[in-house]
Amino acid sequence: MNPILETLRSIAHERSQGVPDEDFILRSMWRVDHRSQPTPYERFMVYSFVMAQTVRQGCSYADFDSIQLGEWSDQLIGQDAREVRGSCREENIALLDAVFGALPRSPHETYTVNGGTVAKPLARSRIVVAEAMRLLRRHGGNRVANVGVIGNFIHHLKQEGVDVTASDFDPELIKHGILDVPVVSGRQSPQVVAEADVALVCSETLASDTLDELVAAAHDNGTKLVLFAVTGCHFAEEYCRTFGIDAVISEPQPQYLFQGPSTLEVYRREDLATRALR
Repeated sequence: MNPILETLRSIAHERSQGVPDEDFILRSMWRVDHRSQPTPYERFMVYSFVMAQTVRQGCSYADFDSIQLGEWSDQLIGQDAREVRGSCREENIALLDAVFGALPRSPHETYTVNGGTVAKPLARSRIVVAEAMRLLRRHGGNRVANVGVIGNFIHHLKQEGVDVTASDFDPELIKHGILDVPVVSGRQSPQVVAEADVALVCSETLASDTLDELVAAAHDNGTKLVLFAVTGCHFAEEYCRTFGIDAVISEPQPQYLFQGPSTLEVYRREDLATRALR
C-alpha cells in the first residue's frame, strides 16, 4: 500500500462531493512507450507512461519491462473513475490523477510554453529550476539535489553555480553520470535529499513507491522540497496542502513532447497557507 496514494484517494472522494458525477466517467485509457532525447543536455530516455481520461487526462510513468500489466478491461470504460481499479499501481495513479483532473484547482502561477521539441524542454526546465532557486535564495545554502535525473534541470542548475548532486535508478547514469555530475543509485535518494538544502524531485517517485520516504527525509532534515509532476500532475495542490511539499510544478497533458503549446502550473505551500487564513 502506498500511503500518499491512499490518502489522495480518500481526499478525492471527499472533494468530489458536489461535482457532477458525469465529470468522473472514464472515457479513455492509453499506454505510451517511446524513446526520446529532446536536447543535447538530456539523456537518451526510455520513457513510458499510462494515461486515463475523464474531463482531463491523468498520467503515470510506467516501466513496462518490470511491471505486470493486465489486459484492459472494456468494462472500465464508461465507469466512475473514482471506483474502478487498474491492474497495477501505475494504472491506479493515472486513474486517480484523472479523477483529480475533474476537481477545481487554483495554481499560484500558470505558464504557457511554446516552441519545438528543443525549445519547450529548455523553457520548462528554466521555470522548474527558478522555483528551486527561489527557495534556495530565501532559505540559504548552495546544495541542490535532483532525484530522478532530468539533464535539462542539471544544465540550468550548473549555470546557477550551485553544488549539484543527483540520484536515479538508470544504470547508465549511475555508471557515467551526466554533464559531469555523478549520479548515485536511487536507493540512496533519501540520503541525497537529507544532505541537500533544496531537493528537486521528479514525481515518477510516486510510481516507484519512494516518494513517501523522500518527503519524510526532507521534513526530518529541513530540506526544502520541490516536486516536478508529470506523473500525478493533478495532485499538485494536495501535495502542498496535505503533505507539506514546499512547491510543485505540474505539467498536465499534453506534455512538452507533443506539438503545440503546453502548460506548467506552479503551486506553493506558503500560498495555500495564506489563502487558508483569509
